[in-house]
Amino acid sequence: MALVAAMAIVAIAGVIFGMTGFGFALLSVPPLLLIYEPNTVVALMICITIATSGIVMISGRNVLDWRLVLTLLPGAIVGLAVGTRILQDVDPTMLKIVAGTFVAAYSIALLAGFQPVGGRNPAVVAAASLASGALATSTGLSGPPIVMLLSARQLEKNAFRSTVTTYFVAIAFASLPLLLLSGAVGESDVVTSLWLSPAAIVGTFTGNRLVRKMNAAAFRKLTLVLLLVTGLMGIITAVVALL
Repeated sequence: MALVAAMAIVAIAGVIFGMTGFGFALLSVPPLLLIYEPNTVVALMICITIATSGIVMISGRNVLDWRLVLTLLPGAIVGLAVGTRILQDVDPTMLKIVAGTFVAAYSIALLAGFQPVGGRNPAVVAAASLASGALATSTGLSGPPIVMLLSARQLEKNAFRSTVTTYFVAIAFASLPLLLLSGAVGESDVVTSLWLSPAAIVGTFTGNRLVRKMNAAAFRKLTLVLLLVTGLMGIITAVVALL
């Protein structure tokens, strides 16, 4: 029954991921933590991201911004180390509240009609990649800085989806060997991921089909609402941890 429940969870999260290119962990991690240990969930997120991302990447391969992805990766890798250091000196709960509040406020502003500028400024790109990496290891909120950057660049929906997915799958490929070598993730965790991957793939394929019927305005609203939920979830989980 636990496996069936987990399959349903990753299938539903896969639909949203297939539509937007992000948000899989946001929707699936909380319920999966009720079924599996945290290290297993970490392995699930990485392995399933790798397994499902190809669907989104292939659908937008002609508009995938490889140059942007390659530009983001060095800053993100540096950010991973910075975030680890921050985690040693700063309360991660407070960091999550601050980051979540900023993300939520930014999302609300965009939904209200605010139009950001500077998305193509090299300094802004570097700051987004550094923030993404730092937040990944300090709070787990790696997605918002990249989603905010791509929103500011006003990428067409397929370019947005394929670019953000490629960025995250690159981070996943870099993370998995490190986790395996460190012993944080074991072989059994990877096997569980393999069992759940087909359900996630079906969900992602479904979302990938559904998004074709969505116009640009509806897609942008969906991504911003999901970004808002990410910020709010960060705040809520941090506040709960303080209680």
